[in-house]
Amino acid sequence: MTPEVLAQFQLSGMVLIGLSIYVNFRGAVLTKVLGLSSAYLFHVGCLCLVMGSVTVLLGFARRHGTAKESRGTLLFGFLVMVIILTVEIMAATVVLAFFPVLKCCGVKNYTDFSGSSFERVTGHTYPWSCYKSLGTVDCDGRNVSADIIHQEGCFPKLLKITRTQSANLSGGCLGAAVMQLPGILATLLLFIKLG
Repeated sequence: MTPEVLAQFQLSGMVLIGLSIYVNFRGAVLTKVLGLSSAYLFHVGCLCLVMGSVTVLLGFARRHGTAKESRGTLLFGFLVMVIILTVEIMAATVVLAFFPVLKCCGVKNYTDFSGSSFERVTGHTYPWSCYKSLGTVDCDGRNVSADIIHQEGCFPKLLKITRTQSANLSGGCLGAAVMQLPGILATLLLFIKLG
C-alpha cells in the first residue's frame, strides 16, 4: 500500500475536522439562511469533528498495521472506516428531514401532489410535512387553505440554501467520502493478500 493512499485517510479526516470547525464557527450564517431551527446543524458539526478525529487516528493505526503486516489491525481499521463512511452517507440524507423546517410543500408548490401516487394511495392531497401546525382540526389532508398548509414549494428555498451554504457542507462530506473509499478498498485488498 503506497504512502499516498494512506495519507488520504489523514487528509479526509482533516477535511471533516475543517468542516466541523466551519459549521461551528459560522453558525450565524446558517441561522440567517435556515432560521433558528438550524441549531440542529451544530450537532452535525460535532459529529463531523468526532468522525474526522477518529479517521485521522485510524489512518495512523492502519499505517502501523500495514508496516507490521498485522491482519487484525487492518481488519479493525477497515470495519471502522466502513462504518464511518456509512454514517457520512446517512448524515448527508438527514437533509431530507429538514423539509418540514423549510416550511414548504412540494417541489413547485402544494399542487405537485394532485393526481400523484401519494394521493391515490393515501387519499390525502398533500403529506403531513406541508402542515403549518399538525395539532389543528383542519389538518385533514384535503384542506388547501393558506392558513393550514405551506403554499410555496421547497425547490426555491433549497436553491437559496444551495447558493449560500450547501456547496461547502456537501462538498466537504462528499470529498471526504471520495478520499476514504480508495483507502478502504486498498485496506481490504491488503487484508485479503496477507491471508
